[in-house]
Amino acid sequence: MTQQELEQMIATKTVADVDLGGMTLEGLDFSGCTITHVNFKNAHLRHCKFDEAVMDSCDFDHSGPADEPTLQSVSFRKAELNNCRFRYAYMVWSDFRYARINQGTLEDAVVDYCDFYRCFMEGVIIFKHARISNSSLNNTYFGDAANIRRENLYKGRIVQQSKRQWTIFLVDWHNYGTGERTNDSRQVSDWSPDDAIKNRWNEAEDIYKTLNGLWAGKGYIADANWAYVQGRRMERRRMMSDMGNPKIPFWEKVGNVWRIFTNALSDLFFGYGESMLKMILTYIVTVFLFAFLFSEEVSPLAYIDALGVSLKNMAGVDSDVLSNVSPFVDMLNVLQTTLGILLTGIFGFILGNKIRNQ
Repeated sequence: MTQQELEQMIATKTVADVDLGGMTLEGLDFSGCTITHVNFKNAHLRHCKFDEAVMDSCDFDHSGPADEPTLQSVSFRKAELNNCRFRYAYMVWSDFRYARINQGTLEDAVVDYCDFYRCFMEGVIIFKHARISNSSLNNTYFGDAANIRRENLYKGRIVQQSKRQWTIFLVDWHNYGTGERTNDSRQVSDWSPDDAIKNRWNEAEDIYKTLNGLWAGKGYIADANWAYVQGRRMERRRMMSDMGNPKIPFWEKVGNVWRIFTNALSDLFFGYGESMLKMILTYIVTVFLFAFLFSEEVSPLAYIDALGVSLKNMAGVDSDVLSNVSPFVDMLNVLQTTLGILLTGIFGFILGNKIRNQ
């Protein structure tokens, strides 16, 4: 089929049973079309529009890993994609905002600088070995059968976590993406890059907590726990960012100081109850710290003996060495025993989680 024949078919708003495989398509506007059983396999699409199109059983697959983008600056805004394939597709600066994706596959696809804002994905959608980088998943809906996993997020990050990449995503969209941003009513979006950059931690928090809920509900406990930790860290960054926000009430900022402090401590010492390594290190540091205090306060007491006393205290075992000591040392003894009980309980909780996740 020639480009002229294709343009004539597009003008009828119905494109069906057409083989466009291997072609280079640039600047074509399929907006509002009903597109059925169209083969785009190994085709290269540039600056094409499928806005508000209804697409059934369309194939955007590539034969293998692509060296260059197969879909560049392509808009599927408010489109409905049913049983469409993007296996090995290489998509950059493409727009899936407000789209509905029902069934399909992005297996082995590369997705870079794409916007899935308020994209609705339901049915079985395969993300196996897909790589999503520098793309926004803000307010994206993943149905229960959409099998996106932690491994699909390139380097375990989302674009909002990098100020540099997020700025590029926002500022360069007009040049490299699909043009000026408009909302779902086709009005120019009332937003500014500066506000979006300031709000990035809030978006990152929402994305990770959404993924946490998705993965926990599907039984992907390890992925859910990882997303939970990331969400708590984004929460801390969001509260820190809010300290400079004049719209946040003063007393809320005061409360956030305590929340930031406890959030940071929970992360540092326990990894929010998910890090066995941090828990063990906290336990070891506590033992050595109290051993040092005992060796300094109880004379004569060698550090190696103080270390034995400290270990016993962590297990709640009394030591004959600490007899006839000052009230301060006695208080240290009680404090360490209490900490030891608490740390042992937390250790058991984390260990149980790790065993359950195996």
